Amino acid sequence: MTLTPSDGAGFGTRRGAHGKECEVTEPDRRGHGLRADVDGPPAGTLLRTSDVDEASAAISTAYAPNKLHVVGRPSRFELRLWTNDMPGVDFGYVELGTDVRLYAPPPRYYIVVLAGSGHVRIGQRGDTVLATRDRAVVVSPDEAVYFEDWSPDCQLVTARFEPAALENMLASLLGRAPTTPLRFDIGLNLAEPRAGSFLRTIQLLQSESTRPDGMTSDPVMAGSLAGLAMTGLLRGQPHNYSDKLFGPERRVTPASIRNALELIEEKAADIVTVADLAAAAGLSVRALEDGFRRHVGKSPMRCLREFRLAQTHTELMAAQPDSTTASAIARRWGFHHYGRFAATYASRYGSSPAETLRRAGRNAANAFPPKGRGFTDEQFATDESSPR
Repeated sequence: MTLTPSDGAGFGTRRGAHGKECEVTEPDRRGHGLRADVDGPPAGTLLRTSDVDEASAAISTAYAPNKLHVVGRPSRFELRLWTNDMPGVDFGYVELGTDVRLYAPPPRYYIVVLAGSGHVRIGQRGDTVLATRDRAVVVSPDEAVYFEDWSPDCQLVTARFEPAALENMLASLLGRAPTTPLRFDIGLNLAEPRAGSFLRTIQLLQSESTRPDGMTSDPVMAGSLAGLAMTGLLRGQPHNYSDKLFGPERRVTPASIRNALELIEEKAADIVTVADLAAAAGLSVRALEDGFRRHVGKSPMRCLREFRLAQTHTELMAAQPDSTTASAIARRWGFHHYGRFAATYASRYGSSPAETLRRAGRNAANAFPPKGRGFTDEQFATDESSPR
């Protein structure tokens, strides 16, 4: 299926991968707008289809490979999908018209899901949240996610953030690079005062994206607005670095410790001992360890192990099982005792390194379902953790 960008005019139909016509049109905006309606046709990519395979492929393109089941009345199923790419953040609108269950492997992005109307239940990492007009959901990458109990009137607004852009913004707020993956709490209470600035920024981005001469049409201004949205999310939604952003003990990290953290990122596979890191940073071992305890909250070697683990996970998710092995990737990042590494990895990510590699291969092979076929039950057996 080919989705084509639109300037908001001349919408018609497009021929899908199954030989069927998909209507590309302006979305119905009743209930959309995050408390404010959208005015005028937005720029971006729009799709409308009642074919389940076409819908699954479109969602794969916009978000992640998925397994889509229609639970409600099939005659009412109709995907309406709009996406708009901007530097650092992408917007989307999704409607399905009836109850569905959607299962997806770990997405490639941080995704904030807001319900303009209706509701949908979203689960990740063993937690579930009912997304409504008053409560949003923050989906993190690297963990499988499912959607169910999708009300027929549900209209979702999504803001999709590139992990690298969001983590770079976090680094600028912390004054140092994060050493472990950023993880948000899944539920976002839109009534909380801290959430207000993020919501208003999303409203502004949404409004400007509907105007031909809006700020989002200028890449520099769009990038600045995206940065504002990322700052609002990082300061408005609890995550594993919130204490360091808001804690009373927060101090400016000395340049020597920042340099050591940068060395961990740049030479993680080469550092063997704490003495190696101390020498490279120009500090004594004691000064390095004291500085890390005071300003980072953990030892230098723990930071190194956590960074290596995160990089190994990233590489496993991007690798192809027919060209490498989990143990080879682990050795490349300094994990030479595979049994201990696998146990630590499974505790952190909920699956073995080998399973992550196999899943990466399946996801790459099935990013777009073959003609006339969707994903098989076997492919998603390990990800379907939602209650029946």
